[in-house]
Amino acid sequence: MELTVDQVKRAAKREDFRAGVQMRLLMPRLSVRLTRLTLAYTRLTPNQITIVSLLFGVAAAAAFVAGNPLVVLAGLLAFHVHVLLDYVDGEVARCRGETSVRGAYFDLMTDRLTFPLLVFCAGVGVYRQVGDPMALIVGFVATFGLLLDKFAVDCWYRANTGAPEIEDRYVAAPDRCGWRAWRGRLSLLAVMARGLTAFLTYTVVCAFVDAGALVTVPVFGSTRAVVLAAFALLMPLGAVARFFYVYNRGGIPRRQQLL
Repeated sequence: MELTVDQVKRAAKREDFRAGVQMRLLMPRLSVRLTRLTLAYTRLTPNQITIVSLLFGVAAAAAFVAGNPLVVLAGLLAFHVHVLLDYVDGEVARCRGETSVRGAYFDLMTDRLTFPLLVFCAGVGVYRQVGDPMALIVGFVATFGLLLDKFAVDCWYRANTGAPEIEDRYVAAPDRCGWRAWRGRLSLLAVMARGLTAFLTYTVVCAFVDAGALVTVPVFGSTRAVVLAAFALLMPLGAVARFFYVYNRGGIPRRQQLL
């Protein structure tokens, strides 16, 4: 199937959103090009792509257990491949007319497996580094907070099962100026700064810092431990904030709406 990039975008219902750098700005631009190559030169099914994505996600989680900063960096790169393929499988399904509820369910379950596994494995990595069992508890709290953040969205859809117009449609960023525009940008920055991608990126940077003994942290034992402790606080707080937003507004917050 030979399609242009624009044809893939239309068939896959993909747009270039002005929002989060990875999930809404970078990945859609990369994924449609990889989808175009996949359609033209392979017969991979959407589920097969999802399985490959899952393998990259699990490999990324295993890498974050390591103390070697190069291995941890490889884990971050594997995570980005996992996210990229998570876009591609759905785009291939829509372009070929092979979408299904089972396929979407399988796709969503891979995220629910890999994302908390990534956070907890990062906690195990800190435990192996400092030797303090408390790191495992802190890792569990951070993982639990991430799961709560996902449940704050999932439970909204479950509560609205059977209701009309519940489809989660993407919307364009509104035109704002002055303080309202900057307030939206600061809110978006706060959302992105406490996300999973940010956590993994900070962990990689700190792995190199710890390996070079560039900073001494007397209380936590390592800078990786500081990042883990910070996100053990930020992830549950973010989940609570998301819950109250959804409860009060009656809808799922979209990042592009903040801009």
